[in-house]
Formats: sequence, structure tokens, C-alpha cells
Amino acid sequence: MESAWLVHGLIQRLAASPAKESSDALGKLVHEPTLFGWHGELSHAQDSQRVIRRDAGYRPPDIEQVLQTLDGGPPANAAALWDSLVDLLQKLGEEIRKSDADVWRQYWNVDSDRRPVEPRPESSCRDTLLQALRGCLPDGISAGREGQHPNEKRDDIWVAGQDFRVPLEVKKNSNRRLWSALRSQLIAQYTSTLGCDGYGIYLVFWFGREHTQPAPSGVPPIGPEELRERLKEAANLSAEEARKISVCVIDVSRPELTG
Repeated sequence: MESAWLVHGLIQRLAASPAKESSDALGKLVHEPTLFGWHGELSHAQDSQRVIRRDAGYRPPDIEQVLQTLDGGPPANAAALWDSLVDLLQKLGEEIRKSDADVWRQYWNVDSDRRPVEPRPESSCRDTLLQALRGCLPDGISAGREGQHPNEKRDDIWVAGQDFRVPLEVKKNSNRRLWSALRSQLIAQYTSTLGCDGYGIYLVFWFGREHTQPAPSGVPPIGPEELRERLKEAANLSAEEARKISVCVIDVSRPELTG
């Protein structure tokens, strides 16, 4: 009994520490087979430590940064950047659907007559969107792919200011991890990184119902908006997560297959 209390106390000390070493230690312990009986407490401690570490690294914007943001300047923190990105991605999605240049074709492999044959690979779709995104970002904000995170994890796209960033996890609607990656990748691996303050975007390319990875319920969504809502339900977001995590579904399906 005494040894159990000692282990419990050590786990709680790690959970209360904002240090990177504590994050690394809990990450290793939670996957240690010999500690299976402590897995529940270690997982809870890991979640608590992520919040403490994130909050310890948060720096509110100063007056000058706030005034710059209000005057149309670059976002001053992760929250402002996330908010502007959600709006920007919505506008890019509308442009893809409404442009008379058939922008949606950029996400498909086409034949010699420019007829769509099959969706392009996920990485190619990500790079196409990243190129469009870079052209819309304000001065002082940059974007790239495969940003580095702890434990050798890499998000698909990162958008960052001087000392803050927002990660984007990108999936095609045919990806086998479509229904789980919002939580298992974006939230579990990326949004807890220092500078993110818990903010992140789960971005999915919709190529049509026939390309959708089967849903847990077995009933596929009929369109991009239904997919967005069901992805949020599948992730079972807490109140804080729902305030900081956005699900964006961009419709790149052939127009005759929309809906």
C-alpha cells in the first residue's frame, strides 16, 4: 500500500510540472507494458500535464499587438490566428466551388481532355491548398508543411507567427483514419505543443460520397456539411476543445456529384 501511494505521488508530481521533461516521462510511462495497471492514472496525468504546460507557455498579447490586430495587422496570438484561418479556409472552399476556372480540378488526376479520373494523393492535395493559403496570409504570418512536434510527430500544415502557431491535420474523406485522426492525431499530438494554446484545425477534402471511408455507424454522410458535423460528434469534444478545434470540410468533388 505504501509503495502504491509513493507511485501515485510521483505521477502527480509529473502531472503538476510544466517542464518538457515531465511531458516526455509521462509519454514513455503511459506506453510501458509493465505499468498496465497504472495506465488510467497515467493517461489522466498526461492530459492534465498538457494543459499545465500549455498554459505555462501562454503569453497574452501586449497593447501594441492588440492595436495592430484591430487595425487589420497580423494576428497577435494563436486564438486570433486560428479565428482568421477558419474564416480564410471557408473563403478558399467557396472559391473552389464557385470559381469559373474549375479550381476543384487541381485536386484530381485528369486525362488528356482534363476529365477527372481519380482523386490526387493526399499529400498533393495538401500542397495545393498550402500554396493557395500562403497567398492569402498577412505579413508576419508564415505557413509550411510537416511541422515538428514532440516525440518525432509531424502535423500536415503549420501556420505561425513569431512565437505562436496553429497546426492543421489534413485528410481525404477516403483516409482510413478519417473518423479517428481528429482526436488521435490533432488533439493528442499537436495542439498541446507550446505556442498552440490548444488551437487546431482538422481539414478534410470531400471527393464525394462514394469515396468516403465507412463511418462507425455504417451509414456514410451524404455531403460535406453532414461529414463535418459527424466528425465533430465522433471526436466527442469537450467544451474547451469545441472552443479551440475547428473541423473544416472542403468540397472538391466533381460538380455533378456534389451533395
